[in-house]
Amino acid sequence: MPQSLTDRQLIVDAVSRYAWGYDQNDMALMGEAFSDAATSGGKITGTEFSWGPMVGKEAIVSGLGGMRATATIQPRHCVTNILFLAQTDTTARLQAYLTLMASENGVARVATCGTLDIDAIKEGDKWRVSRLDVTLDAPF
Repeated sequence: MPQSLTDRQLIVDAVSRYAWGYDQNDMALMGEAFSDAATSGGKITGTEFSWGPMVGKEAIVSGLGGMRATATIQPRHCVTNILFLAQTDTTARLQAYLTLMASENGVARVATCGTLDIDAIKEGDKWRVSRLDVTLDAPF
C-alpha cells in the first residue's frame, strides 16, 4: 500500500504540472505532465464549443499553448476532490473537480467550473497524463 500512496501523489503531481504550466504560460512544464502519446480535448456543457481531440504531447502543448496565448485572463486551475477510480502498478484512472479562477483588470472571479477525466501511465519512474478530457459546466 505505501507504494500505491506514493504513486497517487506522483499522479497528482503530474496533473499539477499541467495546471501550473498552463496558468504560468510555461509550456515546457505543462508538457512534462503528458506522455508522448497522450490525448486531450474538452467541451462546454450546453454549447457546441469543444476543442480537440489533440493526439500526442506536441499537439497538446501546441493546442493548449495557442489557447493560452490568446487568453485575456490570468487563469488559476484549482483541481480538487480527486477520485481514483482504478489503479494498477503502471496505470490509473481518476476524476477531479476543476474550479477555474480568473484575474483580469485587477478583479478576481470564478470563471467556470467542471470536471477532469484523467488516465495516467507510469513511464519508467515518472507518472504522466495519458488522457485529459475537460468538461466545463458553463462558458467563461
